[in-house]
Amino acid sequence: MTRIRTASLLVAAFCGFLVPTLSAAPLINNSVLHFSGDATVGALATTFLCNQPGDPSCFSAPAGTGDFAVSSSTGSFAQYNGTFGLAKSFNNAVQPLNALFTFPNFLTFTLNNNITIELTFIPLGTNPLSSNCSGLTNCTFQNPLLITPSNPQGISAFNLNQNQNGTTASFSIFGIVHESGGGTGSLSGTYSAQFAGLNPQEALAAMLGGQAKTFDATLQLTVAEAVPEPATIFLTCVGLLGLGTLSRRRR
Repeated sequence: MTRIRTASLLVAAFCGFLVPTLSAAPLINNSVLHFSGDATVGALATTFLCNQPGDPSCFSAPAGTGDFAVSSSTGSFAQYNGTFGLAKSFNNAVQPLNALFTFPNFLTFTLNNNITIELTFIPLGTNPLSSNCSGLTNCTFQNPLLITPSNPQGISAFNLNQNQNGTTASFSIFGIVHESGGGTGSLSGTYSAQFAGLNPQEALAAMLGGQAKTFDATLQLTVAEAVPEPATIFLTCVGLLGLGTLSRRRR
């Protein structure tokens, strides 16, 4: 009898510990985060601008931070549709290309702190290399300021691709999603901006000339291990406690 009571108390304590921990919704695999904002690009730095209409968070945003508007997002990110978030600007002298780094709270959300995103990797562009993209319809530019041990050729992160409307400039990122209950997942995706009516050489000159441009970002979450829903844990605990009670009555 004493052993059964002890086991029941241990189950109850275990359940009481787990349920509050997972009170926030767990991360949902293949969730998509889509947002847009404005940025300027330099040889080393990408600077996000704080100028989204109707976003009050810009009044108190830290220096070096820009804002974005969330739309058309799914899964774990659907809660942020119609709201805003903040993005930290990055500099490739501090967050080098083609090398792992830690950049916490790269993306946060004005609505709540349920989810934050850490930036960990920016890969090199994959188009034909050029210093100015002259005569190319697909180009990744090189710059001596980008030369590091992990990037000896000074290759940028940008792919410039000409299309019927102009040129699309895009770069990829990888990161980690942190959920307030302790869950994590990997994130990857692409930022892109359209330079209407410009070829890659002209688009590159506009970028490096400090022209502010509206970008779209589409990022997808991958959860390595599914986390049980709080309701599932609760029902499991109730079942275990019920089995303990039934066993005690039979004794």
